[in-house]
Amino acid sequence: MDPQAKKMWAIVGSTGSVGLEISFAIGIGYFAGRYLDGKLGTAPWLAWIGFAAGVGAGVKALIRVVRTYQKSLENDQDDELKTP
Repeated sequence: MDPQAKKMWAIVGSTGSVGLEISFAIGIGYFAGRYLDGKLGTAPWLAWIGFAAGVGAGVKALIRVVRTYQKSLENDQDDELKTP
């Protein structure tokens, strides 16, 4: 397989998986908070806190993917400048 195509598929895979990662983080945070609300009788506070923690984890995952993509673009530009 062509190295450029291989790199493109790696980018597509990491970018595509970030959507699932965000939704799972939000869902796990929310439902864990709801579970704890039921056990501790603090409804709906822990569900909201879990939801916010899930959103934070999702944003962190999105930032990680964007930084990786930016580094990949910088490396490609450096390679193009070095090649005569």
